[in-house]
Amino acid sequence: MSTGEEEPVFPQDNIYPINWDFSNDTMRKLYVRAKREQWDEDQINWESINGDSFTREQRLAMAYWWTVLSTFDNAAPTFAKALIYAHEKKMDHYTKGFLTTLVWDENRHNIMCGYCVNRLLPGFPLNFKPQNEIERKVRNCALWVWYNGSRYWRAYLEAYKKYSFNVLFTSFMMGEAAATTIFGETGKRAKIEAFSQLFKNTARDESRHFAFTHALLNDHAPKLSEEEKKLVTKQVRAGFVFLSLIMYKPPKEFWQLPPYFTEIHEKMEAIARDAGLGILTLEEKEIAWRNAVLRVGANLNKYGIKMPAIPEIGITGEEVEQIKDDEMIIVF
Repeated sequence: MSTGEEEPVFPQDNIYPINWDFSNDTMRKLYVRAKREQWDEDQINWESINGDSFTREQRLAMAYWWTVLSTFDNAAPTFAKALIYAHEKKMDHYTKGFLTTLVWDENRHNIMCGYCVNRLLPGFPLNFKPQNEIERKVRNCALWVWYNGSRYWRAYLEAYKKYSFNVLFTSFMMGEAAATTIFGETGKRAKIEAFSQLFKNTARDESRHFAFTHALLNDHAPKLSEEEKKLVTKQVRAGFVFLSLIMYKPPKEFWQLPPYFTEIHEKMEAIARDAGLGILTLEEKEIAWRNAVLRVGANLNKYGIKMPAIPEIGITGEEVEQIKDDEMIIVF
């Protein structure tokens, strides 16, 4: 038994002893930027989203869309997991600090989705009683999208046992680049001021998140092994597969959905678009995705990391085998 006279031996992968390493200037700038760009969802004029000014069909369509988006914006727990990991591994303090802002950002994004749903169709989807077959199908589609999110969560929890932190977060780059572009454009097109503000603010947040993944790439890509580079390629493809449900259209990989999902989803998006939500058309989403792919590809190419083939939007590259459930480790 220790007498306490000698220095203690700390257990591995513990948040103690504390290390105050403030040497990472790139992360310091991102951390300062994140604090400066914070916004308050309660300052949005929620009264301007008046359910009485829309038809029931329009309210259903927009509530459905925000519910689907919440699948990807329910990411505070994923970044909380990353924050704990960063403390256990004694990463520099500014990286840990920036991860705290990611938790805050994603919590705010999820609240944003909930506020929108409650302004439009309170209780949707769990406590919503459909009045006809279309409404039943819409509710079922929303629940199945959430179910797929539950599959992703299980895979994410296991990811830290199989992949390095750098591989995990570098592979998030695709999703952040696409989200920045698509939310920015949606913010310009939304006809309701509150929605426009929400999308523009979210686009700014996602731009910061993209900068974080880019900084990690620049810092760690030169050190990645060939096997790790292949994993990044695979996860970039996984990012497209996962996020395409909200940002394009779901490939057959990974997604388990009702047979009528595409028909219902596209119908709801069209109604929500006409109601003023500002959603891009399928063709516009394809252009945004292609621009995001080219942006990410240019970054990866500098370090000898191959881009995956994404035939859905006409991008050639490294062929990636079908993504399995336990390999879907990307986040929004």
